[in-house]
Amino acid sequence: MKEKKLKKLLDKFNAGKCSEEELALLQTLMNDLEQDRQILPSVKGLKQSLWQQIESQTINQPPVRKLNTTWIKVAAVLLITLFAGIFGARLFTVPKMVNAIAYQVITAPKGCMKKVLLPDNTLLQLNAGSSILCPVKFSETKREVTLLSGEAFFNVKHDVTKPFLVHAGSVTTQVLGTSFNIKFYKELPNIQVFVNSGKVEVHDHKHTLGMYTPQQQLTYNRQTQKFSKQTITGDHALSWMHDDLILDDVEFKEVAVYLQNRYNVSFNCTGKKHKQPHYSVRFSNKLTINQVLEILQLIDGRKYRLNGDTVNIK
Repeated sequence: MKEKKLKKLLDKFNAGKCSEEELALLQTLMNDLEQDRQILPSVKGLKQSLWQQIESQTINQPPVRKLNTTWIKVAAVLLITLFAGIFGARLFTVPKMVNAIAYQVITAPKGCMKKVLLPDNTLLQLNAGSSILCPVKFSETKREVTLLSGEAFFNVKHDVTKPFLVHAGSVTTQVLGTSFNIKFYKELPNIQVFVNSGKVEVHDHKHTLGMYTPQQQLTYNRQTQKFSKQTITGDHALSWMHDDLILDDVEFKEVAVYLQNRYNVSFNCTGKKHKQPHYSVRFSNKLTINQVLEILQLIDGRKYRLNGDTVNIK
């Protein structure tokens, strides 16, 4: 990408007009520069300010739109030179141009899940309504992807020479070879990382959030940046990939997010807000949306009516 085109992309961001994919590319760029020792100390504050603005715009974006195809070439990016004027000061300094990297978005449309082999033979499984940004080919030094929204399970091909990194909002998960699940729904306040096998390291832009081993889960609040570590028994954290969807002690909003993506419907509450604080539910993947709504009626007493692809709740 020429310097002129790169500046145009950043101008779009500054004007609040970046698309979902463009914001993700900026997130990836920021992660690449995170370890760059060439950045002057005086620029660090501006760099952090830009990161926070990218994160804010990404969180407040509407859900990822349904795409017509699974693999979509998004851009060739990361051809950087000296430039100035964005946010009123010089932001980045990179001594030499780097090779352009072609990206693609992998999407599981609402209503179905998707399994994909990444360029390094890592197995990726996306939950319905989820999207991930991935290079067409990984670099020589690391393997790096961005979960744009939704939920994804990674069974990472072991490679001690190339760490595997997954960015989800402001949280980055790094491994060499293991299997883990990341939940990053923009409608929900928390990002969750669950380790199925091996060991993972998790950090945000400021802190290391610790090492996690099998059956351990990180829950990170995107607004407060507070986090906790839990030990999860059973297979509830991965139930979405199997015969049943199991949700324990969650707010109705989380139940609605899963069902909206699984059945490609939307929920519309026309009555008073229900006072039931949390739900514990188990839905077979073989149930129809009408059968699920009958179960919810029994649980909280409200009336659920399906009209086209909208569920009205009274």
